[in-house]
Amino acid sequence: MRFFRAHFLCRCLVWLTLLVTNAQAAETSIEGGASFNYKHDDNIRITPVNEITLSGITLDAYVDAAYSTERFSATTYLKLGIERYDTVDLDTDNPLLDEPSTSDFDNESQDFNTQLSYAWERHSLSVYGRYWRDSTLNTQFQDTGLGGLREIEGATDRATSTANATWQWQLTERQVLDTTLQWQTVDYESAFYIGYDYNSIVTNWSYVLNERLRLQVQPYFSRYQNESNTAITSDSLGLQVGAIWGVTERWQLDALVGSTLVSTQRSGEVPIFNPETGQVEFVELEDQDSTNFSGNITLGFDEQYYGFSANLSASISPSGDGVLRQNSEARLKYYWKPRERVRLDINARVGRSETTGDRVDDERDYSQAGIRLGYQFAQDWWFLTSYRYRVQEYERNGQGEGNGNSISASVSYRLPREVL
Repeated sequence: MRFFRAHFLCRCLVWLTLLVTNAQAAETSIEGGASFNYKHDDNIRITPVNEITLSGITLDAYVDAAYSTERFSATTYLKLGIERYDTVDLDTDNPLLDEPSTSDFDNESQDFNTQLSYAWERHSLSVYGRYWRDSTLNTQFQDTGLGGLREIEGATDRATSTANATWQWQLTERQVLDTTLQWQTVDYESAFYIGYDYNSIVTNWSYVLNERLRLQVQPYFSRYQNESNTAITSDSLGLQVGAIWGVTERWQLDALVGSTLVSTQRSGEVPIFNPETGQVEFVELEDQDSTNFSGNITLGFDEQYYGFSANLSASISPSGDGVLRQNSEARLKYYWKPRERVRLDINARVGRSETTGDRVDDERDYSQAGIRLGYQFAQDWWFLTSYRYRVQEYERNGQGEGNGNSISASVSYRLPREVL
């Protein structure tokens, strides 16, 4: 059913494109490219025990098309990928565990999205739709993690369907009001993860105080519903205030801070052993309320040959664990372009993830650091090589932290020019 809903959405977006497109003074562009990547990871699931070493290749190809007139614009992006592995090795002291095969981690990915926008004199409307299918090996590190009992499982497909609409209104010369409605559905092809629906509405009011400073007020509401036998519905109501400040021509500070109230309703029962009676009793799950800090602060600097950004964030996010999670992170990014065709990127992040409410021993600490070097060796060809180190630790398993190293090298090609 969800596939047909995504397919129907795509057909509606295409129909709307044909309806509002005006050929007068139109500009059209088409871009595309492909890449070949080989990677090796010595602990793909970042576990302290039962480590899996994995090596293989990834092939990607994409096309990006755009069409625009004075008031209307449309963009469409399609990316297809194939992952194939030729080496897998399980390091374990448990004789009962079987080594997985390389085909268990093979994966095909698809990413299709379309955005349509139309502008009036003081208003604009934008509609966006996306269908994205990928492996949890590429997405789960910042969601539920990859440890626990999942270390022997192969790649798991995750399918995400998203649609949103944004209405922007220029209230006055200095004031802008925009509202975004979003619908999202996530499905997993695995019993270890729980699919969910996540809908939200976000309104942002901004006021231009002067050339460098813009104030913001952002109220929002969201609803999360999982698809497990123990049904959970979580409503989040929050408010954030902040500013966008161009400190100088090259320094910029973006800040939004506030609070989120999460109300969770649970239906179902859990088995609990009663030591007084010596029997297992089924207890009805209790509803929960919690208040959580939320915010996003970014300081950035951009120069001709180098730049960096530092970010602190705290947010309530949907999760494949079947609950909402409170994620707190610190990130740092730096780039350097010593020559016209050479670029060096360095990134690091440290985070903590825990469920909202009073669930016990569900915290996960994680960190990641990486470096990437890119070289444009011909007009439309690039060579990239990278190294990444990751660490994570779950408080619930008591086995300590797991860590993993990965290296990769890739060659990419981009179509030599746009079609105008």
